[in-house]
Amino acid sequence: MKKLTLVIFSAALLAGCATGARKTACVTCPPCPGAAPKPAETAFLPSAAAPAFADGDSLQTLLKAARLNRDYFKGLKADIPAYTFGSRKVTSKELAAATDELIRILESTPTPEQLDAQVRQKFDVYQMAGRDSTGTVVFSSYYEPTIEASLNYADPYKIPIYAKPDDLVTINLEEFNEKFKGEKLTGRLMKGALVPYMTREEIDFGGALENKGLELAYFKTWADVMDLHTEGSGRLALPDGRVIKAKFAATNSLKFKGWLTALIEAGALPREGISPEKGQKYLDEHPDMVRKILSMNRRYVFFRLEQPADPEEGPTGTYGLPLTGWRSVAVDNSLIPMGALAFMKVDSAPDVDADGKLLGRKPDGRFVFCQDTGGAIKGPGRVDFYAGNGKKSTTFAFKLWDPGQMYILLLKEQTI
Repeated sequence: MKKLTLVIFSAALLAGCATGARKTACVTCPPCPGAAPKPAETAFLPSAAAPAFADGDSLQTLLKAARLNRDYFKGLKADIPAYTFGSRKVTSKELAAATDELIRILESTPTPEQLDAQVRQKFDVYQMAGRDSTGTVVFSSYYEPTIEASLNYADPYKIPIYAKPDDLVTINLEEFNEKFKGEKLTGRLMKGALVPYMTREEIDFGGALENKGLELAYFKTWADVMDLHTEGSGRLALPDGRVIKAKFAATNSLKFKGWLTALIEAGALPREGISPEKGQKYLDEHPDMVRKILSMNRRYVFFRLEQPADPEEGPTGTYGLPLTGWRSVAVDNSLIPMGALAFMKVDSAPDVDADGKLLGRKPDGRFVFCQDTGGAIKGPGRVDFYAGNGKKSTTFAFKLWDPGQMYILLLKEQTI
């Protein structure tokens, strides 16, 4: 039994999280309210002064996110393990109560001053310790791209994305040993043994999945395909004018490397000023390098297509429901529970207009909900901000990599 446990544990470390693949985050895995929290002695500062709760965006999007958050707690089949916030133990009861109270406040259509006053009166504030234990959190951003695609192979749409193959197996390691709570393993069976799933090189360039009925849609450029794989979901603009969704279905769970990072590491392009457009231009001019560069990202994402009922509905987050643009964030779930209410502040965030033009920089503060997770979002010093979809969201997501502060809000214990 010890030998079996060691094999499973070693495989888990090699395979990583059986979820998504965007540049910073594990996209859209099933809700995992039972993920075991780590000790959080250093996750929060010992004491935190409440910031000015000045929200610079529409409160309607916040109310939308809050109602989805309420649905998440209503749908939980079991209580989450207790998280430690200072000297306080927090379960789903406290988190749900914070969401319900914020909804009550928002439905009263408060002025900015009333919102600030009511939050100060009703909530305790816990500031994340940040990467330097002084409260400095680095914020990145992700978005849902809109990409031209076709459901049929026809010039210029020649690069496919695939549905989840039947031979891709996901194992819940907790079923073998409870100390692997929340851990999953992905692979395929070969001669009675579970082995790692096929790599991007085998799939995209070796034709391992060709003509198996798994092709879902076709794209014009590798930059478009890698954008979709990196973000984990997207909107497909079809030639007939329809827009459908390519939603995350699974990954091979192998090591992820961004294709632009691969270009830099290969010495193909300098880091300064790099962009998807420059990356695609390089690949167009150096077709002999396409396989080498793209295969450096062994992670492969599989999708499913869906007609969007709500054109503004975001991709599914780790909490199991749609993310809300400008209101959902990805955090380290071992420190911060899914569904936690938070307030983020960035002193110099991108100022972007509706057409995606960068106007400059400006301070930004807003209420958000912790509804997603990410492979690179680890520790109390990293948060990934979901910017939604469209031109503004795209520019904002590429330009946000800035320090700020993150505060978790819980109802004062005597009010619950």
